[in-house]
Amino acid sequence: ATQEGMHIFPDPNRVNEVQQLMNDTWRVIATRDRRLISGDGRVPVGCRVASVLRIENHAGYDKYWKHKSEVTGRRSGAGSACEAFKLETDNRLNLLDPECNEKYLFHGTNPESAHAIARSLFRIDMAGSCRGCMFGPGVYLAENASKSDEYAKEGSGVYLGLCAMLVCRAVAGRVLNVETSADFSERITSGEYDSLCGDRLAAVGTFREMVFFHEEAVYPEFIVIYARVYGDY
Repeated sequence: ATQEGMHIFPDPNRVNEVQQLMNDTWRVIATRDRRLISGDGRVPVGCRVASVLRIENHAGYDKYWKHKSEVTGRRSGAGSACEAFKLETDNRLNLLDPECNEKYLFHGTNPESAHAIARSLFRIDMAGSCRGCMFGPGVYLAENASKSDEYAKEGSGVYLGLCAMLVCRAVAGRVLNVETSADFSERITSGEYDSLCGDRLAAVGTFREMVFFHEEAVYPEFIVIYARVYGDY
């Protein structure tokens, strides 16, 4: 581990563990987002992890740690505590802090953009650059690797045929659960809640997405380089 700056390291010991996590959270469901973004009606049946890279962005992690501490303190009093919010990624990879509903979640992108996010972190002003903002302008993550894969794109050059997935730490805190689309950002930025769950699983049987309206609530920890696997291969 490094002490300062920004570094990206190969983490080959994580490949099998991350492969299993993506396998376990991969659900083969056709959605409107996949059709609109990829223009391809095919749904991958899984993925094959080629490599895992660990991100050490010290400035970014410091901001994340301060935000986590603030949320934990704010939710420690009676009447404001956050209820446990269960996700499919719970109890995987590393120990996380249950007091603030700290979670691991996925974010699909392309290899080049994954490296850019690792260096510059997530930016709310870039929200919706891949698609619309169903629940307001924020950082959209998912508990299912297959949901985040809808927004992943293949790279070029040495990344030809390969997509990228960021595995992120996120402070969910007190979660606002909704089933309808609208801009709910003010209910989080006001401090009433700390994050939002867009529950399209309950609404239409597809997926849940977690949305964060504070950039420092999300820290990308791993870059996963992978190939999609289709049933016809």
